[in-house]
Amino acid sequence: MQPLHRVGVMSLAWFTAACLGCQDETALVDEVFTEAEITAVRALGPLPLPSVDRTNKYGDDLKAAQLGQRLFFDPGYSGPIVVGSDGSNGGLGTKGESGKVSCRSCHLGEWLIDSRSKPNGTSLGIDWFFRNSPSLVNVTYYEKQFGWVGFNDDLWGKNLIPAEFVMGTDRSGIVHYLYKKYKAEYNALFVPPLPDALDPQHAEAARFPALATPIAGDGPAGVAWRAMKPEDQDAVNRAYANFGKSLAAYERLLISRNSPFDRYITGELSAISSSAKRGLKLFVGKAACSACHSGPTFSDEKFHNTGVPQVGDHVLKAPDFDPGRFGGIDVYRTWDFKAQGLYSDDRTVEREAIPAAGAVDTKLKGAFRSKGLRNVAMTAPYMHTGHMLTLKEVVEFYNAGGGTRDFAGTKDNLMKPLNLSAAEITDLVAFLQTLTGEPVPAALLQVPSGL
Repeated sequence: MQPLHRVGVMSLAWFTAACLGCQDETALVDEVFTEAEITAVRALGPLPLPSVDRTNKYGDDLKAAQLGQRLFFDPGYSGPIVVGSDGSNGGLGTKGESGKVSCRSCHLGEWLIDSRSKPNGTSLGIDWFFRNSPSLVNVTYYEKQFGWVGFNDDLWGKNLIPAEFVMGTDRSGIVHYLYKKYKAEYNALFVPPLPDALDPQHAEAARFPALATPIAGDGPAGVAWRAMKPEDQDAVNRAYANFGKSLAAYERLLISRNSPFDRYITGELSAISSSAKRGLKLFVGKAACSACHSGPTFSDEKFHNTGVPQVGDHVLKAPDFDPGRFGGIDVYRTWDFKAQGLYSDDRTVEREAIPAAGAVDTKLKGAFRSKGLRNVAMTAPYMHTGHMLTLKEVVEFYNAGGGTRDFAGTKDNLMKPLNLSAAEITDLVAFLQTLTGEPVPAALLQVPSGL
């Protein structure tokens, strides 16, 4: 079939039957889309409602979401600060203070990004973390991998990573906090209820140490965990899983849809500019962005090494740099809260096969998950290092074929110079700006009463 000259983008109205015949011939645009390009564009949207998370039966429970919102904003369960405020770094308290860091501390504003840490390439919570805090808007749309390196394959399990790795507490500490502050709300939702022995005054309180976790190795919390009875370890793990499931129920409401791009491909041809339409053609064509940023989420949820250099004050530097997925898979393998794990509500859900220890493909060194691009214009800084401040910088990076030094592993074969002109870079940025959807409801971003 011949290219659809001048009526190419008009043909995008074919995407919905309701639009057939509804457009005026005067609405034709100047771009030329082939039939193959139209098919490629169709695969990018519009963004539907998220699918049901079968691993979390509380995922669409409003009361679970309400508890999750409280837990998201509550700093009370965080441990002692390691790097305190120096008056200019955006620190959240003085060294040694506890109860100062919440999930919200690094996911701020209406797009839930870190705008507080200085510099904010990476995030300062209890301590400096070595990667950028990504937006949580539309995070529920990922289905296979969560986080920069796929620490877990379900959202509720990924929510449990920060407490044990970056918030200065652990699973036993979290469960004690649930009992202390949220016992009534928790017990109204979950079966079985929290054990009464979590009360420090209970005759059997010693069954549940204040801090205990299997990931602590030979440290005090690891020793305390190994001293617990298996049934008590299970009780802690189950309550900890429900903590993550409540947070996930809240995060499933943080949805942004109906972007100008979505409206465009369903027939509103004036929803995006001519420059953005040219950028769209580049996105699915010459620039080959859709090779990795595919589907309505604009992510293939796979891992690619694009040669992002380890630039910034707190990133992992030479000689090893950030191992990316190669290192993250060890956490994934040993994590208790996977989609097919004991605490999943549907263990038949299929996810990626996990390589055995010592069998991880070295091609995954320095590889990071393709980030979804929806709302990308609102979520700077960019890359896992957060060292790129504008979309133009990002496009120029890919136009050059990625980085050339200061990163782990070997760059993906997909990374080739694109030979885009300055005008084409401008058009591609214009298209990316059309992916900004409607903001999430303001009530979801308000501090719940009583915190």
